[in-house]
Amino acid sequence: MKLLQTDITCRLDSLPWSRFHTTFSIALGITWVLDAFEIVIVSAILRPMSISLSFTPEQGSLMVSGFLFGALLGSFLFGYLADKYGRKKLFILTLLLYSLGTFFTGFSNSFELAFFLRVVAGAGIGGEFAAIHSAIDEFIPSRHRGKVDGLISALWNLGSVLASLAAIALLTLTEQEKAWRFAFLIGGILAILTLVVRVYVPESPRWLLSKGQREKAQKIVEELERKAGGRFSHKECQVPVFQGSIVNATGIIFSKYRWRFLFSASMSITILSTYYSMITLIPVVFPKVYGFNSEDVPQILLWGSLGGLLGGTLVAFMSDIMGRKATGLLVSLLSLLFTLSFIPGYSFKFLYLLYSFVAFSFASVAYVSAMEIYPSYIRAYAIGLISIVGRAFGFLSPYVLVSLSHIDYRYSLLGVAFFWLLGFLSFLLWSIKGVEAKGKSIEDIT
Repeated sequence: MKLLQTDITCRLDSLPWSRFHTTFSIALGITWVLDAFEIVIVSAILRPMSISLSFTPEQGSLMVSGFLFGALLGSFLFGYLADKYGRKKLFILTLLLYSLGTFFTGFSNSFELAFFLRVVAGAGIGGEFAAIHSAIDEFIPSRHRGKVDGLISALWNLGSVLASLAAIALLTLTEQEKAWRFAFLIGGILAILTLVVRVYVPESPRWLLSKGQREKAQKIVEELERKAGGRFSHKECQVPVFQGSIVNATGIIFSKYRWRFLFSASMSITILSTYYSMITLIPVVFPKVYGFNSEDVPQILLWGSLGGLLGGTLVAFMSDIMGRKATGLLVSLLSLLFTLSFIPGYSFKFLYLLYSFVAFSFASVAYVSAMEIYPSYIRAYAIGLISIVGRAFGFLSPYVLVSLSHIDYRYSLLGVAFFWLLGFLSFLLWSIKGVEAKGKSIEDIT
């Protein structure tokens, strides 16, 4: 593979924080808000939507499954395309798909049309995941990368809070027939507004370098330096230039980076399996066990989202202060212990608030660690692959754990604990064998 000698990546990392970085992070980080908003809002308005369109129970469940299926497709396809054609083209295309799929769901008059639009919206979000995190890792200066990527992951909880509040307001203030339609229309409009901002976000200079386009990368960095007040580094490094196919990219990931991929995949499995399992067990299994009413569920989920938002913000800063390894080990271990603390059957609401503060913050260090360890020429594709693995487990694990709860609810909690044990052991092995990425450039890590 050809190596390109350049000073561009060091100049990117040396830039002081500016308004550009803030705008860039918000414009791309909105993805997590939209993803959570979509999942939670659909759950909240699924019943009136099902009544309005005469869904069978199976068809109603496919409104959620269709979105997840689309996300799997989008993660694979658009992850590779983001490495082939660039981050900017893809994070505009994928947001457009999501916004149109969500907006037009509000006009659905049949199951078939609604399901198709759910798949389209899911494909957009799945592609967003790969393109967005790749661009963030490649643009944000290394000394800030952990906290920025972690804060963006924490925005998932903000999206779920907004979705809960929006659902409560819509179902209270409007007729049910209109409420679910307004929910999708609002989600689509929010995404379209974000699209306007993204048009002005530049292409990733690191991706341009990986394709041998030095002059374009140079112009982007020079413009950023002009706005920042000058040049802040004269160091150079070597960047690989890649022109291979999807087969070549897959071969590199599963040969040269196979152990990193296993670590990344285990992070995605832990995050999504524990999250989807818990938000399924709370309304389906736990009311009978812990003695709260189904009417209490929205409030419990809302407090959990707030706990995750606060915890995720804290963990985002910890990963740049303590390091990824120490933070990941601490958070995964505490999450495991808090999961086991539910078994004696004490105050569920209080324990869940503590659990969410810790467990829902894990993504703010785990996703950072899982995504920054690949070179730019295969990063988006690798992220797409780990997203597929995680979403597949997130799709299957709630069904398995709810089935186990019919034997004894403790088995479902032990199932959640098993996924936390996987995350802890994976971080433990990574702490021994892996690289500590705190403060290091992407090139030094990869």
